[in-house]
Amino acid sequence: MKVSEKDRMLLGIGTGVLLASSLRVFVAGAYSSLEKTFFYGVNFPSALGIVLFVIAAFLVGKISRKVGAAVMVAYALASLLTDATEYTHLIAALTIPVALALVKELDVKYFAIGLAADLSLRVLAVGGEPIDFPHTRVLLAVLVLLAAFALWKEAGTLKKPGFGLYAFVALIELGLIYPNAVLRYSGVTVYYLPQFIAYSFVIALAILAGPYLAKKSGIASLLLVLGAATLFVEPLGLLGLPLALASSLALLENTKGGRFGVIGSVYLFLVATLALGAYVGRDIGLPFMEDNLEALILATSVIYALASYSGSAEVRLPNAKEIASSLLGLAVVSIIVLAIFNTGPTYVEAKRDILIWTYNVHQGFGPYDGTFNGYELINLLKEQKPDIWAAQEVVGGMIGNGYQDVPLMISAYLGYAYEYKPAVEGTYGIAVFSHWHMKTESELNLESVGQARPAQKVTIDELGLTLVNVHMGLSPEERAMQAEELLKFAEASPVAQIIAGDTNAEPDEEAIAILTREYYDTFEKRPPYTFNWGNIDIENIDYILLKKGWPAKVKDYGCLCDVEVSDHRPIWAVIELL
Repeated sequence: MKVSEKDRMLLGIGTGVLLASSLRVFVAGAYSSLEKTFFYGVNFPSALGIVLFVIAAFLVGKISRKVGAAVMVAYALASLLTDATEYTHLIAALTIPVALALVKELDVKYFAIGLAADLSLRVLAVGGEPIDFPHTRVLLAVLVLLAAFALWKEAGTLKKPGFGLYAFVALIELGLIYPNAVLRYSGVTVYYLPQFIAYSFVIALAILAGPYLAKKSGIASLLLVLGAATLFVEPLGLLGLPLALASSLALLENTKGGRFGVIGSVYLFLVATLALGAYVGRDIGLPFMEDNLEALILATSVIYALASYSGSAEVRLPNAKEIASSLLGLAVVSIIVLAIFNTGPTYVEAKRDILIWTYNVHQGFGPYDGTFNGYELINLLKEQKPDIWAAQEVVGGMIGNGYQDVPLMISAYLGYAYEYKPAVEGTYGIAVFSHWHMKTESELNLESVGQARPAQKVTIDELGLTLVNVHMGLSPEERAMQAEELLKFAEASPVAQIIAGDTNAEPDEEAIAILTREYYDTFEKRPPYTFNWGNIDIENIDYILLKKGWPAKVKDYGCLCDVEVSDHRPIWAVIELL
């Protein structure tokens, strides 16, 4: 059956969305599953997902196009039904090789339009994961189902993708197609919805312009490597990474004739593992990777440039109508989002009674099955309306959580100002959200033997208070050492009246004894727990501490202990400022 141009375009758009989405879900699901196994000894299927991925990479050249379409339908239906990544990543493991087999056959221009469509979904999800929000998960599923229908009508067998295509997606999966990741990689820690949307157009232009460099493969290879190298000089990555993205698409046609796809699948898995090591390297046996993500992106760029080096390639270029249509789609989505959501902080008048929260949000995941928790978190905050929120494990574009942007989502939905302190690689750390103007006084990573552990000090002039937000380490000895450092940090000018955060320390531990030399707990009676993972691990480790002698009154306090948006529970205190 002759394939129509319309079906080719539908297949290209759906493939771009499918590949980007399944890459996010596969890595996020495997990571979240591995975390449960590492910390709690619960055998979630992270290893099974990896095995299925390698098997699918071996079999994809032997399956019919109808089987490939069925895999796509399964992924679309799973995305509609759940965002529990620890299970859906098993389907994503099968989907990635199928999507790459289609990329091998598709015109690069149609695939680029598909990546631009995925970017539009990300904007519509306000920087969140599209399958986490009802409206975007439906659109994602529809695009994938339309592509599956177009593929079902074709006869024959899928072609086997080679190493070069896996090298391409390894580079893409490091975050080059996500505006928030590039912004934060480049040292931009605080921005709001208009800046995110404006930079989304930069990424979209890079994606759509990429094929125009295809006839200059030598230049594209050089620009790819140089663009990646700009990460070492902040903020040049704001220009360099879009250039690297465009160059990677320019070289894509050169990779289509390669072999060794199974080796490529193993390579992709290793790159993703090393990328995770940039954040949690000391916990998973890769301490050398901590804060070395830019080196990994550069090395991956070099490997892709070498894998795709085979002279110039002839490609069909997107015409003016196709480029305009993609940008118009992004523009329509952007206008809708700007009209509905907050474009910046919505400040309120100062008041005497302040509702303060501290809440560890678990890297954007629910506690038990790796479910993205952005949608639930926003609804919780809408209902409870804290005035100031000290948040820990806040992600702004980390590979392990699908590149969600929690600060952007919270500020856009609820109008909070925020100050973000990344602990590692610009995209994972702590943040303070407030209804009032804030300024960061100082910040640091505490001395650690495990993961990097951050602290930040912010001042809210309208309330006349300074607050320290902290996330401390996992061993008692480490926490005691960090408590001494944190106390000095809090008492340095300007002196903090409040210390709030996840200390990982029980009330009778040395670290708390150190902090309560100069600060006291707002809770006269501690809650039953502030951390609960399925009744397997129950701890009382989150605190709001007030400076002794500070003329303020604790009017009320409590714990939302029945809330399971994260593995921690929000604790709160109402402070009357005197």
